[in-house]
Amino acid sequence: MHTPTARALGAFVMFTFFSTMLGAKPPGDYPHLYENTAASATQEARMVLRGHVDGLFAIPRTRQVVAAAGGYLWKFSAQGELQDSLREPSDLFTSGVAFTPLYYIDWVFTGDRQRKAYGPALNGNALSPAALRATLNKADVVEFGNTDTTAWAYIWKAGKAQIMDITAHREQVDDYCNQRTHSAEALRWKATCLNEYKTRPQAWQEVEPEQFQGYDDSPPPRATVVDFDRRKYHLEEGIGGQLFGATIGLALKAWGVPGSLPGRYWFGDAYTQLHVGKEVIKFKAFVANENGYRFADMRWWDPAPTVPGASPWFTQHMRTYMSRSGESALLPFYEKDIGLYVVRPKGTGQPAAAQGLMPEWRPVFEGPKANGAAVTGMVEFAGQTPATPPAHYWLRTPKFKHFADQGPTVDVVALWPSLRQVPTALVVQWDKSYDEETTVLRVTLDTEETTIAFNTLRTNKVQTTPLELVVKVPDISGPMDGMQVVLKSGSTALPLTKARFAYVMKPPVEKVSDHALRGVLQTATAAAKVPGAAGLPAFLKQAQTFAQDKEHAEALAPNVTAAYAELINDYNGQKDFQAAGMLVRHYLKEVHPHIGHYSKDPGQPYNITVIASQTLAIYSQLLPQDKDLVPAVMATLIGPKFDPAKQTNGTLMYNLACHYAVAGDKPHMLESITAARRLGKPPSQFMADTDFEKYWKDAEFLKVLAATQPEN
Repeated sequence: MHTPTARALGAFVMFTFFSTMLGAKPPGDYPHLYENTAASATQEARMVLRGHVDGLFAIPRTRQVVAAAGGYLWKFSAQGELQDSLREPSDLFTSGVAFTPLYYIDWVFTGDRQRKAYGPALNGNALSPAALRATLNKADVVEFGNTDTTAWAYIWKAGKAQIMDITAHREQVDDYCNQRTHSAEALRWKATCLNEYKTRPQAWQEVEPEQFQGYDDSPPPRATVVDFDRRKYHLEEGIGGQLFGATIGLALKAWGVPGSLPGRYWFGDAYTQLHVGKEVIKFKAFVANENGYRFADMRWWDPAPTVPGASPWFTQHMRTYMSRSGESALLPFYEKDIGLYVVRPKGTGQPAAAQGLMPEWRPVFEGPKANGAAVTGMVEFAGQTPATPPAHYWLRTPKFKHFADQGPTVDVVALWPSLRQVPTALVVQWDKSYDEETTVLRVTLDTEETTIAFNTLRTNKVQTTPLELVVKVPDISGPMDGMQVVLKSGSTALPLTKARFAYVMKPPVEKVSDHALRGVLQTATAAAKVPGAAGLPAFLKQAQTFAQDKEHAEALAPNVTAAYAELINDYNGQKDFQAAGMLVRHYLKEVHPHIGHYSKDPGQPYNITVIASQTLAIYSQLLPQDKDLVPAVMATLIGPKFDPAKQTNGTLMYNLACHYAVAGDKPHMLESITAARRLGKPPSQFMADTDFEKYWKDAEFLKVLAATQPEN
């Protein structure tokens, strides 16, 4: 008798046998795209950029391909070698150059990152329309601009640009015309026109996307599916859409309302054969099986018509750009595949710098964040030749912003090849704000020290992860003190002590206004007033920083001192004498020595007396360890040169009188009472305060109380 387990095992064996007989494909023959190993005898399909790609452009003159993705421009060789990248300039035109009235950036065609000044201005006002078009035709790139009264043309040729005044033709200029291509529309780059001038120069050409699988008619489709592994049954428009379609939708269809119901179909891994010439590249792609296989999330790009001999490319993107309900449930099945791929001859596309004999390594940047932008750099090599030019690299991927209403996204990440040459220098660049404040740091390495470090970390085992050459910058706006270079392999780190640092370009440090700092201090003071003193440590740190800042200390001295006086008074009112004592001690030690001598603002000396007065007022409430504060205040804030006759703080003089009365210092007590009475303190206050009890019948005491009149 066969048990259920035995029957199940027999069924499984039989299923496996028939699957083999029916031609099931060994997984190794059809790798997933994300494995990045798909190839035929002479061709390979390789991902060269991860994430969604907005568009592709071909540059005939340099035989390069530029991809727009993730807010950056990516420059490749015609066979997919990633060579350079640039954050999209904010004034980029569909022609590939960023023009502004003051400067231009032509990185797309020259590789130059910096802003360039225009050449001598041109005057085209005397030109006829035909002569103007003939002049513009001599350029490589032309764009236009206008105002209500003027018009001009940006003219770029062979790395140099000029501005031509064409105000006489102003009515013909359109600074937002419809000469927009697939990607330019999505990217919202600028596009301009001159009416009746349709064939203007273009130094690059957009590569328009095509269907990935090709077309049903001649020639045969470029991609075919030979098998399919079902992975998820997809309800288009989600469950809500299905219920609506099955009820209201059917009724609407019965009434003749046009449209289609939500679809229900399988998604899974299609065993795909990509036909390249006479060869076939095999891989698994995540596609829909809906009355046939649909590569709706893949596109084909062919720059060869513009750059003869260039390799074809294809992309995988998010299905329908996540515009339908239920799409996010599919994303985990193919997220790893999303990116830009090149189909090229095997072995091409690898830079010479990746073909050396050193262990594989990559440069890395460690430091504070820089406005969400990538930290990039050029790596120079020992014995550099035309075959091993400097290698552009991302040392740190930017931190991309994601918004709650944006839906699922896939960040764009550079797939730079690991390096194998000995580095001699890194030129590292970062930006603190968009398009501006670029910092360029040159790190020069000692070749012998660097080579020894690489050989020390070399291992006989198969290297699974590259070594990391880490450039550490503690302060991206500060001095070079503390910068260092470390070669790391896992937890092992070797410092390169002979590395030298020098700024190639450093923007001026923006001076923070005193007004802005006063706002910071005001915020810290308000936070420190909350009962419980939770914000007090932050206030103490901020106030000490301002008091010891040589640039701002004098201007902020009255505000810092007033803040201490205000908080000590507040804490005394809350009967939090421990926090009040902490403030007094911190002021005496960390603040007063730096700003106590400033006296231009009348509020400064007055608030110093407030701090002294409040300390004297809580003498009896201080903890034993804080009793020393009163002598310290008397020595520091009062001092031997203190003149009661010049004081304007009646509360201080009253508290001083109390202090001297308790201490038995009758002459100073009487002197202080005289000043306090002058400043408005009534005799009744002294006669009710037990600090003066032993003097209530003293003739001199009573005479001072009666003789002194308050000031008018």
